[in-house]
Amino acid sequence: MHPTPNHPLRPALAAVFATALASTAPLAVANPDHQQDLNALPIEQLLNLEIITASKFAQKISEAPSSVSVITAEDIRRFGYRSLADILRSVRGVYVTDDRNYSYVGTRGSGRPGDFNTRLLILVDGRRLNDMVFDQGAVGTEFPIDVSLVERVEFVPGPGSAMYGSSAFFGVVNVLTKTGAAHQGTTVSASAASAGTRKARLSTGFARANGIDLLLGASWLERKGSDQYFPEYDDAAHNFGVARNLDHDGYKRAFAKLSWGGIAASAYLGRRTRGISTASYGQQFNDPRSRTIDEYASASASWQAALSPTLEVHAGVNLHRYRYQGTYIYVPDSATVNIDAAESRTVASEVRLLSTAFRNHKIIAGAEYASDGKRMLSNHDLDPYSFSLLTDSPKKRAGVYLQDEFRLGERVILNAGLRHDHDDEGGGVSNPRIALIVKAATHTTLKALYGTAYRSPNAYERYYATNTGFKLNPALRPEHIKTYELIGEYFPSENFRASASVFQYRFTDLIALTTDPVDCRLVQSNIDSARSKGAEFEAEWLRDDGSSLKTSVSLQYAHNGANGEWLSNSPRQLFKLNYAKPFRRDTLRAALEYQFTSRRRTAADGRIGGFGLFNVTVLGHPMGKHLELSASIYNLLDKRYADSASEEHYDSSSPARYLNAIGQDGRSWRLQASYTF
Repeated sequence: MHPTPNHPLRPALAAVFATALASTAPLAVANPDHQQDLNALPIEQLLNLEIITASKFAQKISEAPSSVSVITAEDIRRFGYRSLADILRSVRGVYVTDDRNYSYVGTRGSGRPGDFNTRLLILVDGRRLNDMVFDQGAVGTEFPIDVSLVERVEFVPGPGSAMYGSSAFFGVVNVLTKTGAAHQGTTVSASAASAGTRKARLSTGFARANGIDLLLGASWLERKGSDQYFPEYDDAAHNFGVARNLDHDGYKRAFAKLSWGGIAASAYLGRRTRGISTASYGQQFNDPRSRTIDEYASASASWQAALSPTLEVHAGVNLHRYRYQGTYIYVPDSATVNIDAAESRTVASEVRLLSTAFRNHKIIAGAEYASDGKRMLSNHDLDPYSFSLLTDSPKKRAGVYLQDEFRLGERVILNAGLRHDHDDEGGGVSNPRIALIVKAATHTTLKALYGTAYRSPNAYERYYATNTGFKLNPALRPEHIKTYELIGEYFPSENFRASASVFQYRFTDLIALTTDPVDCRLVQSNIDSARSKGAEFEAEWLRDDGSSLKTSVSLQYAHNGANGEWLSNSPRQLFKLNYAKPFRRDTLRAALEYQFTSRRRTAADGRIGGFGLFNVTVLGHPMGKHLELSASIYNLLDKRYADSASEEHYDSSSPARYLNAIGQDGRSWRLQASYTF
C-alpha cells in the first residue's frame, strides 16, 4: 500500500533544499579515506580501512563487531548496478524479491515477501530513510538517490538495535554519498535500455581551497515496461492472464550536499510512479488506472568538532517526509476509483560524544529524540465519494545508547554496547550487543558476537483497517530477535582474503500479513517463533594485472519455531561470483557476475525452482577519460524464473484467485554514455 500524485516540486519542497543548503547545523562527514579507489588497494590495506556503520565511529573493518560488506562506487560502475536492490543482490547472504512494484530484501534465509523491508534499516549518510507509516526501507526505483552519486554502501548484517533502535532487526544498510571533491567536475549522462527505458542524469561537484565542498545531482527515468502474463488469471474475461501496459515505471530525483569544515548539510527529493500489473489487494485485473506513487524528501544538517584531544562531539537534525498514494480498482467494470494514501513527517535529532580519555577505551555515548508529527493513513472512493479510513497517530520516540571498545592488550578487543528506547505506543525496551575480537595469529582474526534487536509495530500494522478487506489486531506485539555468530577472517597475503561465519537467529512474535480463514480478511498477526541458522563463506583475489575475483557461498535454514515448517521465500543456498578484468591499458574493462538462488517455498505453500543468472558489463573510455561508455546485458542466458508472491496478491474474482509466484524479466540490456568536463 502507499504519496499523493498532486504534490510535485512545490514551494514546500523547494524550501527543504533551501533549508539544507543555508543551514549551519549538522551531518556526519565521511572520512577522507573513503574517497580513494578501494578496488585499487591490496586486500591487506582494505582490512585496515575504516568503516563507520557498525559503531557510529570510524574503525578498521577487521575490528568491527560484525562481518561488514562494502560495495564501492567502482563496483557499481563496472558491474552495471542500476539500483540499491542491484547492489544488495551482490552481497553475500542477501537475496532480493521483486513483486513488480517493490523490491524486498532477504538476509540469511529470512525475507518474508511483502513486508516492505521493515526489518532492514536503510540509512543515507547515517540518517534513517525508513518512513514512519510503513517502516519501509526503499531499495528499488523508489529509492530517492541515484546510484551514480553513491561512494560506497556498507552492509552490517545482524541486529543493530544496540546502536540504531527499532527496525535494525536483520541488518543496517548505510548508503554513503560522494563528496564534491570525489565527484570533481560536471557529468552529463544518458542511457537507453530494454522495455522502452530512457534515463538522463546531470551532476556537478567541486571542492574549494577555503574548505567548501558541494555536490549537486538530478536524474530522470521513464520505462514503458512490457506486457505481463499471470497463469492464475488466465481466462477469457481477464484478457487470458495478460496485463497490458501496466509494467511502467518512472522517477524524478534531486540531491544536494554541502560541507564546510565541521558543518555539513544535505537534501534529497525523489518521486516514483509505478504501474501495478499483479492486481494486488483484490483489484480488477488488467485495469490501466492501477498504480502507486512514492515520494521521499529530506533535509539534514550536522556539526562535529573536537572539544579536546580526547573528546569529539557530533550533533545533527533531520527533517524527513514520506508520501504514498495507491490508485486501486476493486469493482469490475466500474468507474469507482479507490485512493489509498499515507504520509509521515518526522523531525529527528541526535547528539553523541566520542571519548578516548581512558586508556585502551573508546567510548561513544549518544541520545536521540524524534517527533513523528504526522502518521496519516486514509482510504476513500471517488465517484461516488466515500471514506473508509482516515487516521493520524503522531508519536514521540527517544533513545539513549552507550558503547565501549575496550582493548585488552594488543590482540584482543571487547566491544560492548547497550541502548534503551521508549516510544508512546510500545513503551520501553533495552537491547545489548557484545563482541569479542581476537587477532589469533598474524593473518587470522576471530570474532564472537551476541546481540538482540526489536521492531515495534508500525502505523500501518496497528491502524490500517478498511471495508475492502483489512481488519485490526488489537493484540499486536513488538518483534524480538536474539543472534549468535562466530566469524573467522584470514588474509595470508596482500592480494587474498577469506572469511567464514556461522550464525543462529531466534525470532519471536514476527509480524506478518495473513488471511483470517474465518472471514477471509487480511490481518497483521504475530506468527509463531522462528529460527534461522547457517554458514557463509567468502573469498577474494586481486591480481597484479588489475583483475579481481570474489565469490561467496551461503548455506541457511529458516523454519517455524513451533512446527519446524520451512519459512516461505527462504532459499537454503546462495552462490555469488564476481569477476572483472581490465584490457588495453585499462581503457576497457569487462565484468561478469553470476548469482544463484536455490528453490523456495511460496506464501501460498507452493514451490518455485532455483535459478542462476549471468550479468555482463563492458566499460570503456574510447576518447580519453572524459567520455565513458558502458554496455550491460542482464540475465544473459534468458533464464525463466520467478519470485514468491505474498498474501496481498489476489484479484477481484469470486472466489479470489491468489498468485503463487511472479515472473521476472528475461534477458535485458542497457547502453549508457557519460561525459565529464
